[in-house]
Formats: sequence, structure tokens, C-alpha cells
Amino acid sequence: MRFRPATGQQRPKIPRIALLLIGTRENYAGNESLALFRQRLRELGYVEGKSILVEERYSDFNAQRLNDVARELAASKVDIIVSPTVNASMAAREATQTIPIVMVHAGNPIGSGLIASLARPGGNVTGLANMVIFGKQIELMRELVPRAAKLGVLIDPTGAASAPALENMTETARSLNIDLVVAKVTRAEEFPNAFTVLRNARLDGLLVMISKLIAENPGQVLDFAASARLPASFDDNWIVREGGLISYGPVLLEQYALAADYVDRILKGAKPGDLPVQQPTKFSLAVNLKTAKALGLAIPQSLLMRADVVIQ
Repeated sequence: MRFRPATGQQRPKIPRIALLLIGTRENYAGNESLALFRQRLRELGYVEGKSILVEERYSDFNAQRLNDVARELAASKVDIIVSPTVNASMAAREATQTIPIVMVHAGNPIGSGLIASLARPGGNVTGLANMVIFGKQIELMRELVPRAAKLGVLIDPTGAASAPALENMTETARSLNIDLVVAKVTRAEEFPNAFTVLRNARLDGLLVMISKLIAENPGQVLDFAASARLPASFDDNWIVREGGLISYGPVLLEQYALAADYVDRILKGAKPGDLPVQQPTKFSLAVNLKTAKALGLAIPQSLLMRADVVIQ
């Protein structure tokens, strides 16, 4: 009897991790957050290309493409989908109820139906949420403009975090006897009308909730605030570096390293639904003194001393 030579053991399957990204490849070129995600995977012992595969997929700021890419990833049976933003997480969740999904800085994941609770998310989604803190924006504006009695709010109501953010702002404004004028934009064509509403309201300041739409049109928002001579507060400091006056929001960069920890635990057998969802623990205050000078606004020393980033 002739025996076949031993062929050796079958090579273990290399897990595939897909990053479902809302922007373009150019947007993410040299991106610090994705580099941090990969760095943390290396610290955990993974070697990209040998013991783990990390695939970036882009939706080019197109909602339909985001859904299409999510379905493609589900059909290709990737092992885990990592989805920055609540929109990407919702697209992934609609595409699959079995593949584990690790969300990153997802606003209002409970209200959007992604998870049952922070402590016990259930289902196939876990990860990191974004905290609604817009009440703090109003407190900062009152500190900047002590006599502020009426503030404008520029918001995209279609965002999953918009409703709780607006509720948070309304409660804080009521406690400080401040009136809010809300201008909503869902498409780029609606900015002119929103700016007209805000300009005619004779405001003391402006609160801007950064969304995908507003992030794609920062120049329009900054130009309006400058022309209307309105001190404007944002929830992300990148726009302060572009010329916005002040921002206060969670430090989201560290969430990408934590997302790698979730990936590691899931690959080692943990169920997403059993892993508690984390919220930000670090926050950053940024101030642009050049913009303040252009507005003729003196930034209180007490606020400057607390600032993590000061643009001269």
C-alpha cells in the first residue's frame, strides 16, 4: 500500500478587521487616529499581514455608498467591523446582525437603537460612545459673554445625536435664563436660509454642533460667524484651528486605541453584547485668540488658564 506524504497542518485563518470610514482615502491619509489603532494592535501582539489583516473602506461622504460598503463587508464575512461615527455604525448594523461591530465615538447609540444600554449593549455592537455635553457650551458662552440672553444653535437634525444634544442645550439654557434660536440644516443648500434666520435674531452668540454636513462646509460657518460678528462655540477643536473662536468636547483620539482593545477581546472569544460601552473621560478646551481679537472680545483669564489649546 502506498501512503501519501504528510501535507502538514492547515494554516490558521488570519482574522480580517474592516474599518468602515465615512470620508475619502485622501481624508484619512496619514490619519493619527488610524495610526493609533494600528499601534495598539501591535502592542497587543498582532502583526499586520501575518496575524491580523486590517482593511480600510471609504464611503466618500456618500450615505448610499456607506450602506453599500457595509453590505459588501458583511457579504465578504470579515471578522469584525470597526465603525467610527454613529452613521457608520448604523450602516454596519443594518448590514449584519452577526458580525461583531466596534463603534468609535458614536453619538447617542441607545437612542439610535444600536445598543440596549451602556452596561449591557446586547446584540453584536459594542465600543465607544460620544457624550452629549452641549450644556457646557452654553455655560462657556455665558462666561465669554456674561450678558448673553439669546444664543443661536446651528444643527443638522438628521444626526443621531442631534435630539439629545438639543434637549441638553435647552435644559441648560432654561436654567440660565437664555433663549435659544435653532436653525436647522440638512443639505448644503440650506445654509443661506439658516444664516438669515440667525442673523435676523440679533444673537449674543452661536453654538455649532459639528456633524458630517457642517464638517464638509466649515468655511461657510466660519465666514458667517465672522461677518455677523458672533462669538461661536463648537464641540471639536479642529475647527478652532481653522478660525473658530472656542470649542469644548471629548478627546476622541484615545478611543481608537481602546477600539483595538475591543477587537482583541472579541478575537479572544468575548461577545460584543457582553462588553460595556465606554464614554469619553478626557475633554479639551480650545481658544483662538486671533479670532477673539478680530471680534473685539476679551477672553477671561479664568477661561484661558483652563484651556488645553490656545491659538495665538
